[in-house]
Amino acid sequence: MENTVTQRKQREHIPADKVKNGIAKYIFIVCACMSIIAVVGIIGYILYGSIPAFRQVGFFKFVFGTTWYPDGKKFGILPMLVNSLIVTAFSVALGGTIGVFTAIFLVFWCPDKLHLKYKGQNKFLAKLVAWLNKLNLRTVFDQVIKLLAGIPSIVYGLVGLQLLVPILSYLDTTPPYQGEGILASSILLAIMVIPTITSLSKNALEAVPEQYFEGALAMGNTKAQAVFRVVVPAARSGIISALILGTGRAIGEAMAVIWVSGNRALFPTGLFSNIRTLTVNIVMEMGYAELTLHRPALIATGFVLLIFVFIITLSLNLVPKNFKGKRGTMTLNGDSTAAVTYVKKGLLAEILKVIAIVCAVLVLAILAVIIVYLTIMGLSNLTASFFGPSSADVPTLFPALGATLELIAITLVIALPIGIGAAIFLVEYAKPGSKFVKIVRTFIDTLAGVPSIVFGLFGMIFFSGVLGLSYSVMAGALTMVLVVLPTIIRSTEEALIAVPVSFREASYGLGASKVRTIFRIVLPSAFPGIATASILAIGRIIGESAALIFTMGALYTFTGNPLDSSCSLAVLLYSCANEGYHMSEAYALAFILILLTFVLNLIVYFIQRQVKKKR
Repeated sequence: MENTVTQRKQREHIPADKVKNGIAKYIFIVCACMSIIAVVGIIGYILYGSIPAFRQVGFFKFVFGTTWYPDGKKFGILPMLVNSLIVTAFSVALGGTIGVFTAIFLVFWCPDKLHLKYKGQNKFLAKLVAWLNKLNLRTVFDQVIKLLAGIPSIVYGLVGLQLLVPILSYLDTTPPYQGEGILASSILLAIMVIPTITSLSKNALEAVPEQYFEGALAMGNTKAQAVFRVVVPAARSGIISALILGTGRAIGEAMAVIWVSGNRALFPTGLFSNIRTLTVNIVMEMGYAELTLHRPALIATGFVLLIFVFIITLSLNLVPKNFKGKRGTMTLNGDSTAAVTYVKKGLLAEILKVIAIVCAVLVLAILAVIIVYLTIMGLSNLTASFFGPSSADVPTLFPALGATLELIAITLVIALPIGIGAAIFLVEYAKPGSKFVKIVRTFIDTLAGVPSIVFGLFGMIFFSGVLGLSYSVMAGALTMVLVVLPTIIRSTEEALIAVPVSFREASYGLGASKVRTIFRIVLPSAFPGIATASILAIGRIIGESAALIFTMGALYTFTGNPLDSSCSLAVLLYSCANEGYHMSEAYALAFILILLTFVLNLIVYFIQRQVKKKR
C-alpha cells in the first residue's frame, strides 16, 4: 500500500518537474542570449550616435580626413588612425616577442625548484634559503604573469608618466626633450600585452602532443632544436591567436597611453613624435564636447575603433588549426602518425634558448620595478589627510572606496545570475555542435574583445541618456555588467565542466530532476570556480576607469545613493594625476590598487589550489 502511494506521488511530481525544467531551460537560454543582445545593442547605439557625424562630414571624409579641428567643424581621424595602428604594431612586435619567448621558457626551461645552498651560520638566511627552495618556480612565474595582467591600465599610465617618460627623455633629441610619443606609448602597451600573449602562447605550447617533442629528441635533436624546430611550429596557430588577441588589447587601450603619447592629432615623424590615438582622442575631448557635431564625431571615432576590433576578433577564425611539416602533417589532437624531424647543425636554437631566458628575466624585472617603485612612492604618500573626511574639493580614500564597493555589489548582483545562467545552458542544456551554441560563443568572445572606452560610450548613450540615469553609480554598474559578463560565463563554464558526470548520474538515479540536480549537486560542486569568477570580476571592476568616466562621473564625494554620481578608486587616480595637483594622492591610490590586485590574485590562487587538492 505504501509503495502504491509513493508511486502515485512520484507520478504527480513528474508534470511539475517537466514544467520547472522547461521554465528553467528558457531562463537559461535568455541568459545565454544576453551576450548577443549586448553586442547588437552596443553596435546599434554606437552606430546611431555616429550617424550625425557621418551624415554631415561624410564617412570617407571622416575616416580619411587629415584635420581634426572641432572649433572649425573639421573632423578627420586619419592621423589618429595611423597613430593607433603604428603604436599597436610596435607594441605587439615588442610585447609579442617577449611574451612568446617567455612562454617557451615557462614550458621548457623554467625549473621547478631553485636548489639553493647556504652553509653560513645566520639562522634567518638559512630559513630564507630553505623557504625559497620549497617554492615551485613555475607556479610563482604563473602568478607573476597574472599579477601583470591584473594591474589596472591607469596604474600603468601613471608608471609610464612618472618613470618611463623621464627615462626616455634622455634619448629624445628633439626639443622640448619630453620623451613622450610613439616609443613611450609602444613600450607601455608592449608591457601590457605581455601577460595575454604569454598565457595564451603557453597554453598553445602545452597543447602540442608530447610525442612530437620526444620523437624529435629520439631522432638526434637537442632540446633547443626540438623546441624551436618542432614544438613551436606545431603551436603556431595558438601563438598567432595570442598575437591577434594582444593586438585587440593594444588598439583598444586608452588610459595607459593618455599621459605618454603627447596628445597631438598629427601624423608621426619619428619615435618621439607627439601623437594622439583614437582612444585617447575620445577620452581627452568627450568631457567638453558639444552635442551638435563634436560629440557625435567622438562617438563615430569609437565606431571606427569598434570595426577594427571586430575585424581583429573575427580574424581568429581564419587562423589555421594544423601544421604541415616536411614529413607529414602535425595536428593538435594527438592522432598524427607522421613524425617531423629537423636535425640541423648550428647555434640558432641555442641562441633562441638564451633569448627565452633573457625575456623571462626581463618580465620579472618589469614587475619588480613597478611594484618597488609604487610601493616606495605609495607608502611615502599615505598621509593622514588622505584618510580624512569626505570633501568636494580634496580627494580622500573612503568616498572612492565606498563608491567602488557599491559599484561591485550592484554589478555582481546583476551579472552573476546572468553569467551563471548562460554557463548552465552551455554546459547542461546545449547540444554539442549546435549552431546556436556556436553563435552564442562567438558573441561572448566578441563582447570580451570590445574596448573599455566603447563600453563607456555605450553606457553614456544608453544607460545615462536613454534610461535617464545620468552620471551615477547605477549607470556605471550596468555598464560594468557588460564588461565582466564574458569573464563570469567562461570561468563558470569551466567550473561546471569540471564537475564529474557521475555526480549528475547518481542524482538522476535517485529520481532528482535536472533542475534539482543542477542547483543541489552541480552548482555546489562548482562553487570554487564560481567564486573564482566573482573574484576575477571584482578585480576587473576595481581596475576599470575608461568605462566609468563617461557613466559614473568623477565627484570626490559619496552619498550611498546609487543614483548619485561618484568616482571609483581607478577614476579617482585618473582625476588626481590628470589634474596634476594631487600627485601624492595618485601615488597612494596606485599603491592601494596594486595591493588589492595582489590580494585578489592570492585568493584566486588558494581557491584553485584547494580545488586541485580535492581532485
